[in-house]
Amino acid sequence: MKKLLIYTAGVLLLMGNNGCKKFLNQVPDDRLTFDQMYERKSTVDQALANIYSTLPDQNYDRSASGLGNIGPWTAASDEADYTLPNFTESVNTGAWDATTGQVNYHWQNYYRGIQAASSFMANVTRCTDCNIGGIDIINRYYNEAKALRAIYYYYLIRQYGPVVLLGNDPIASDAPLEAISKPRSSMDECVDYIVSELDAVIAKLPATPQASEDYGHINASVAEAYKIKTLLTAARPLFNGNTDYAALKNSDGKQLINQTYSVAKWTRLATAAKAFLNNPNYANYALYTVSSVPTSNPVTPNTPFNRAFIATRDVFLNGWNSEIIFGRGGDVTFYQYSLAPNHNGATGGDKGGSFLSPSQQLVDAYFTANGLPIENDPTYSASGTSNYQAPDPNDQGTPRSISNMYVNREPRFYANITYSGRKWINTSSNIVTSFEFNGNAGKSAISNTDYSKTGYTSRKHLTVAGWSAGRSIFTMIRLAEIYLDYIEALQESNPSDPDILIYLNRIRSRAGIPVYGSGGIAVPSNMRDAIRRERRVELAFELDRYFYTREWKIAETTDTQIRGLNITQNAPGFYTPVVIENRVFQKKHYLWPIPNGEIQKVPVIVQNTGW
Repeated sequence: MKKLLIYTAGVLLLMGNNGCKKFLNQVPDDRLTFDQMYERKSTVDQALANIYSTLPDQNYDRSASGLGNIGPWTAASDEADYTLPNFTESVNTGAWDATTGQVNYHWQNYYRGIQAASSFMANVTRCTDCNIGGIDIINRYYNEAKALRAIYYYYLIRQYGPVVLLGNDPIASDAPLEAISKPRSSMDECVDYIVSELDAVIAKLPATPQASEDYGHINASVAEAYKIKTLLTAARPLFNGNTDYAALKNSDGKQLINQTYSVAKWTRLATAAKAFLNNPNYANYALYTVSSVPTSNPVTPNTPFNRAFIATRDVFLNGWNSEIIFGRGGDVTFYQYSLAPNHNGATGGDKGGSFLSPSQQLVDAYFTANGLPIENDPTYSASGTSNYQAPDPNDQGTPRSISNMYVNREPRFYANITYSGRKWINTSSNIVTSFEFNGNAGKSAISNTDYSKTGYTSRKHLTVAGWSAGRSIFTMIRLAEIYLDYIEALQESNPSDPDILIYLNRIRSRAGIPVYGSGGIAVPSNMRDAIRRERRVELAFELDRYFYTREWKIAETTDTQIRGLNITQNAPGFYTPVVIENRVFQKKHYLWPIPNGEIQKVPVIVQNTGW
């Protein structure tokens, strides 16, 4: 009998270093045949879950390019650094190349997912009991797999640029190398293929989840959201008329990245985003807000500022709320441990690793409570201290002396950043965190790497019961991101469109800061910069910034160093920002190299420029 195997995809993975692997490790290979796998819904469900497992899992962020198919997107950007050693150190020092194992890790994983999806699509009709309940499960699962295959191509192109399109049929495990050797398709061809595949499934899948078991599955709104993300990557300067890649051609002279800038790519994106936002089937999506703040003693004032703080915090904690388009379930505590400070003498969820250290650049990027950048607000001061009442419901009635850097900042700042003098997030704890050298989370008493490099830790995605308490999902796509994609596209294609201010102000209003224009503050003269600033803070720690700086070709400026506080001193010297890490970023780093082993096996695959 023919055993069911998941083969590494085609020429790119079939001959990979890991060879072939069992499709489902939990099923012994002498108990399940290929035909049996697709006969019953129970095993079909397992096969589909196997395809979904390729989706990147942010829970493993600190094990970048080693677990969970998650890359070094957080700490190889200017958002943060990890104290715990991982692959981001290699990226940030330039000590990686086409032979590095992590380069191959993502390439193989995504092509493995693509091949698994193609095999599933070719065989799911064998199922004998999938449609017994009156629901066309076969076609639904078929289209979910088709969408996932397109989504994995999207993840590949934003990391490696133009890739090899394998076609719609699964690659036979015994196909000869010469029969399946293919060159890279152009970037435009890759984008058009992904978009066409997603368009094909949108009309065939439910618009949104119809029942509790549908959450976490691909539906039409998720497919449309990934279409928008694909078009965004295609429209930005990295792939839109980038002459730095003039020499990136296949051996037959085929240009892989179009050398002519096209505003039509921005228009295409704007059209797709507007269609999403105007789709009546998606009318239940809305920015997450709250009408009141949690009860506390002393009472937390039910002010717009405090409501904005709760909303921008809990949108990531309150499960599948109105803003969440797509998310991934499973464990989150591995990630949350990195966020919790290593509080001396604490236990359980109050004592973490302090690994994920936000940069001073990110801290400075948050607006003031007046809705202004810190450099434009005359009320802001980086020196001295003041007594300040933070919006935390577990810390009311106790203004604390903190650095003026943290006084009167916007609600998202308090929702995302743990700083010295802040009450710890756990509502059952009385800890006030200090990252000063001799503080309760300071470096002085820590002999290993369990301290913050920058004098901050992140608290975005962190439950209010400490790191050891779980939550239902990791958010992957939410409505605010669609808003930001839409207004970015409009700014580049039709900058006079009034929707720019409308949707930008919706984000600012939910964030609890003054809107631009009537009744608020002056409309920025540089709207591109205003959109960029808003995106940076709204999507911080959501795996966006790394790709933003690369796709906009600004990483050579933004990604050269990480600044933080002087963790070797107590106050006042502690509050003097210093360079924590100098980084190496060269032009070639805008794209990852194609794994060297793949090029050796298939010489028709050309390497990315500079590698």
